[in-house]
Amino acid sequence: MNRLFGILLLTVLSISCDSYLDENPDDRKELQTVKDVAKLVANSYNESTYLFIEWMTDNVSAIPDNTQRDHMTEAFQWVSMDSYEAQESTTYFWENTYYAIAHCNEALAVIDKVSGDDDYRAVVRGEALISRAYNHFMLVNVFSKHYNEKTAEYDLGIPYVEVVEDEMFKNYSRGSVKDVYDKIEKDLITGLSLLKDDYFTGSKKYHFTRNAAYAFAARFYLFKNDYSNSLKYCNLVLGDDPAVYVRDLFKIYQGTTFDEMAAKNSDVKEKSNLIVLRKESFYARANYGYRSDTKIFNELFNNNIQGELDVRDQRWNYNTEAIVVPKYHELFRYTTSSTGFPYFIQSELKGEEVLLNRMECYIMQGEYEIALNDYHTLAAKRYLDGGKLDLNKIKEYYSLSDIKNAMKHFLLDERRKEFLDEGSRWFDIKRFELSITHKDIQGNTFQLIPNDIRTAVQIPQSAIVNGLIPNPR
Repeated sequence: MNRLFGILLLTVLSISCDSYLDENPDDRKELQTVKDVAKLVANSYNESTYLFIEWMTDNVSAIPDNTQRDHMTEAFQWVSMDSYEAQESTTYFWENTYYAIAHCNEALAVIDKVSGDDDYRAVVRGEALISRAYNHFMLVNVFSKHYNEKTAEYDLGIPYVEVVEDEMFKNYSRGSVKDVYDKIEKDLITGLSLLKDDYFTGSKKYHFTRNAAYAFAARFYLFKNDYSNSLKYCNLVLGDDPAVYVRDLFKIYQGTTFDEMAAKNSDVKEKSNLIVLRKESFYARANYGYRSDTKIFNELFNNNIQGELDVRDQRWNYNTEAIVVPKYHELFRYTTSSTGFPYFIQSELKGEEVLLNRMECYIMQGEYEIALNDYHTLAAKRYLDGGKLDLNKIKEYYSLSDIKNAMKHFLLDERRKEFLDEGSRWFDIKRFELSITHKDIQGNTFQLIPNDIRTAVQIPQSAIVNGLIPNPR
């Protein structure tokens, strides 16, 4: 069966009433109103995590006293994660992401057939298109090579699913990275033309509001090296006062427990958190998997370019050599009186990323002083004395006479510190073609070279068995 995953996608049946029973034999709720469809789209926000890619980065070491299961070591060594299919696995992320996409497709298939306000209908359509685009964007950036204009037409993409899966046997092809990016862009632009915030209630932070969608667009065009478009969407988020989109870590990390700090980091009231998502995962546990250690924290934060305290240097551990930053507050959903699933609320897109994305755009366009202004906006809420730098100091610190090269090194260091333990480093390793060396507990060395084919994480074995072409190895 050439399906993308081993469970049937959600379908809403519109079967005519049986003359004998005079009722629909399917007991699932039919979608009758725009409000019903909106609830369906709300289920298109993926609850699986891609944080297994953090184990692939240079942010982690082998921690002897941590729980190291086979799939974690597979990620650490950049081999196929075939030993495990639950949380924190490629299979779980792949299946749940396509399941989320299925909700988008079902919503789009029925949106014109249900009753309700037409303005609301347009907003629901827009949200479904943007959610579909974002889910495919995450898949292609995990399971394919990074977008390269010279090779994107030939590099293997991922199936871009735009219709309801209503056939028992269906063939899919991976297409190319370019194909996937073109379809993402189409969905994204169309979705943005329809999206309005008026119909979202409460904090609105669990949906793609316009600001969240702009942040996604800024990342999309940055990854495509389209700096002009990325800059446009960064500016739409940040406006005239970008500082309000930078959380004040001196307040978040003051006088509270680890869990309280982590909860404040993902709080929907925090303006920086443009969209937050619930993630079912064990990842929040410090003694679980490959993590940062003292050596990595010293590399990141000791003798930093500012020569002053960086408040991001939060070293928390619990009877383990692993060091974690208070970003994930584990909660628990009980399915019985004693069992269930751990989960946490994750800031999926946030203002600090938009600011650093804009800084990158300015660097790539040769606007180094303007880029430094964005850095200073961030640094005021990260360094004890506010962090003031000039271009000469940056060149001197990196021993580079070429300012563009020095600024790229500087940017990558700031991004690494800002997004530590969030998975973003893996995308930067792919984008900037960095090399990594890992050493396991036994002392064996593993190396990832620049533009390594293994930066395209292998698709799940179940997808290969069902007919999809595997990534080259």
